Amino acid sequence: MIAKPRKIPVHIDKLEALLRRIPAHHPKKPHIEADLAKRKAGYKGESALDYHLSFLPPKEYIIFHDLRLQRGEYFFQIDTLILTPTYILIIEVKHLYGTLSFEPEFQQLIRTTPDAEDTFPDPIIQVQKQASQLRQFLKKHKVPDIPVETLVVITNSQSRISLSDSTSYTRKHVIRDTVLVKRIEKLSVQYQTLICEPKTVKKVVKLLIKSHTSSVFEPLLAYQLQRSDLIKGVHCLKCSALPMLRANGKWNCQHCWFRSNNAHINSLIDYSYLFEGNITNREAAEFLKINPSISKRLLTSLPIERKGVTKARRYQLDVTVLADFIKKQGIE
Repeated sequence: MIAKPRKIPVHIDKLEALLRRIPAHHPKKPHIEADLAKRKAGYKGESALDYHLSFLPPKEYIIFHDLRLQRGEYFFQIDTLILTPTYILIIEVKHLYGTLSFEPEFQQLIRTTPDAEDTFPDPIIQVQKQASQLRQFLKKHKVPDIPVETLVVITNSQSRISLSDSTSYTRKHVIRDTVLVKRIEKLSVQYQTLICEPKTVKKVVKLLIKSHTSSVFEPLLAYQLQRSDLIKGVHCLKCSALPMLRANGKWNCQHCWFRSNNAHINSLIDYSYLFEGNITNREAAEFLKINPSISKRLLTSLPIERKGVTKARRYQLDVTVLADFIKKQGIE
């Protein structure tokens, strides 16, 4: 059973929105593009697990994706957690390309490609630290002392794994995704002592879901950008050019000549990702580069909540509501 499904990380949506708005020759654009590529690769790697995990009996394994839990004043993130009545498995996913050299004696992972050699923290130690934090978290909430196992799973079939002298140590903790189910089945044979009764398992499921806290990511703050650094206007849904022009009730792209009735909705979603989840009519008019009377008409036509009156009224830009509206209306 999937208790917490995997979703596209909001970091990716926010970085894509930022790249649509940042000038082509802005000095920070390459850095943002590189960060987006890393996050997309990470999400692709984590998603690659879904196929393999689908072979597990749903009644025996409870799966949580992208858990972020708090221990003390700090948070810790878990890619995938599998809960059973006899043990817990934490999976750290790596989708790195190239030759991967694990060097536990130096607590590092070396990735070698034809173009470069990069050093990363040892993911084995990383996931074991997560296990330690999870044990303390469960102990605090009076959950029975259940064994916690860890695995680092390599999901990129183009990578080559190279082991140091600590071969047995690394082999125990690092596998490819293709053998994940077999390793889980082996753990289930190893751990057969019932630790959590069905009632306790349900309690742990509720605890983990309730305790999950989404991370906060503010793109402008992260890259030390100002609003003035970004391009305003409605972006083209076909070529992403900015800005489209509003004429005769339609948005017109001056680059590819694409026309749309409601392209402004996607740009309002950009605003929500980049700045905040609500907007005034004045702010909308400025961001969309249109007359306030037009922006008011566009905002009031959307199925979104409104708070306040007159000039102080704020429209709640709920991304889910706006995306569902686009989908239901079949809007271009």
